[in-house]
Amino acid sequence: MRISSIVHALNPAPVVIVLDDEAATSASVSGVLRAHRLCCDLGTLMSVATHSAPARRLLEANADTSRPHLVIHARITIAISAACAAAT
Repeated sequence: MRISSIVHALNPAPVVIVLDDEAATSASVSGVLRAHRLCCDLGTLMSVATHSAPARRLLEANADTSRPHLVIHARITIAISAACAAAT
């Protein structure tokens, strides 16, 4: 999984995953949720940005509630700003 390699290499920098409308599939959502579990295990902040309301609903519905909340944004700029603010 490429996301895993990137997360390990850049840890502890926060991670923002952007899903464009074409990539907002159930397979992509599954990958994002796996990445969220990895980030939680490493103590790395992670958020997701996607304009796709169905993808946001899928992420919310399938996120692991026993871990820190998965932050999902509709706008990329907000997700990046929030990640930068949280890292400082």
